[in-house]
Amino acid sequence: MHGSGSHRRWRLSASLLALYLVLALLPVTLAAVQGLEPRPWRDELATGLGLAGFTMLLMEFLLSGRFKRLSAQVGQDRVMQFHQVMAYVLLAFLLLHPFLYSLPMGETPPTVPAGEEWLRLSLWPGLSGILAWVLLAMLVFMAIARDDLPMRYEAWRFSHGLGALLIALFGLHHTLEAGRYSQDVWLTGFWVLGVLVAVASLVHVHVIIPLRQRRYPLKVVTVQQEAERIWTVELEPDTAAGHPGTVFPYRAGQFAWLKLERPLFRITEHPFSIASAPAQWPRIAFSIKEAGDFTNGIGELAPGTRAYLDGPYGHFTLDESDARPLVLVGGGVGMAPIMALLRELRARQSQRTLVVVQTNRDIAQQLYTAELEAMTSELDLRVHYMLSAPPADWDGLTGLPDATLLQQVVRVPPQDCVYYLCGPPAMIDTLEHGLLSRLGIPAGQVVSERFRYSLRTRRGSSTRLLAATVGAALIILAGVASFAVR
Repeated sequence: MHGSGSHRRWRLSASLLALYLVLALLPVTLAAVQGLEPRPWRDELATGLGLAGFTMLLMEFLLSGRFKRLSAQVGQDRVMQFHQVMAYVLLAFLLLHPFLYSLPMGETPPTVPAGEEWLRLSLWPGLSGILAWVLLAMLVFMAIARDDLPMRYEAWRFSHGLGALLIALFGLHHTLEAGRYSQDVWLTGFWVLGVLVAVASLVHVHVIIPLRQRRYPLKVVTVQQEAERIWTVELEPDTAAGHPGTVFPYRAGQFAWLKLERPLFRITEHPFSIASAPAQWPRIAFSIKEAGDFTNGIGELAPGTRAYLDGPYGHFTLDESDARPLVLVGGGVGMAPIMALLRELRARQSQRTLVVVQTNRDIAQQLYTAELEAMTSELDLRVHYMLSAPPADWDGLTGLPDATLLQQVVRVPPQDCVYYLCGPPAMIDTLEHGLLSRLGIPAGQVVSERFRYSLRTRRGSSTRLLAATVGAALIILAGVASFAVR
């Protein structure tokens, strides 16, 4: 049935959002039912913000974890965008939290002059609270400024994980020692369990997954330059090193975390879209752009280099029951998962009508041109090439892709097609906005995959996601406010 997959994803997303709200407000509810005498509303508001904010912080560990089923149903880009926006919300909650108190909370230290009491926390709960507060501000700042920081991605990722862990531990100590309501056994158990789950998610990513990867070593077979600064790396199971020969269970269009050369427990893996189709196994290919860090040396990889995969992840996959025409738009290396879809359709001898638009800055960046041309005789496929900086003799499409362009290249009513978009966020946002808002294409007929998770733009599906996160934040704030004025 057309749209059944999108409806299923929508229901799952709504259910997960509802679960998030329930968990965020659960400690506030547990505090409210304790029957303690309410304090002035400012103090209760401060406590409520701390309770909800700390819970949201612990859920950030799960949002940034690797859950294949969640990624396949909802989309890893959407999960990470939600993770980012809710980080800003919890940051506001927790940074504001200590400044709203009007009543002292403990014994006044002898070093504090009379009349200057504020929280009056004892040394260790106060110190753990301050450390968690400062580390949280630093962690969010480093996440926002990641691209501008003079540090390698691997170092940033390690510091991000370590910082989050320290914040959780310091926050737990502060909450249990200084929290008025957290002395309750149920709330204490909730905090301890929450921190244990957060730590377990880190252990899963950094210990359990690498241990599992040891059983499935792969090796580099070929390294081929595909376009300017883009290389295709082909892997196969290294049976001589112990790989059992089992199939890597991915679907065309998904991605995996790839680790090359490095020891298993080093944080040196990166996510890349798989460019090959499952039908091509035991070979699996990745098209990788030189973008700094280790990718600048990707073309120098030697055959036989050890590799490991974690995956598959992602929802950029085909609904096999849907036979409607497909319009696939790839920007730059965003053609990699689109090529995987085409290769899979070719292997199935699909009869679907296919339109591909490949957009780049110049000719040197075009990918898979020879294979795409060959596919036009094997599939019902038309390919259009678009350049934003074309040479004088260019007779193809020019500029940047938008909904008007797609109307021109599609020979059937636009509402009858399914659209797959992969590439830079600005390109996807522009196309989604035009398809959804101007052409009235149902959201379930537009599937997109972003290589970056920024929400700096406010168009397309990013608008809906931002609206959902703002709505969730307002619901949580309303629950905290109700707690404060009860």
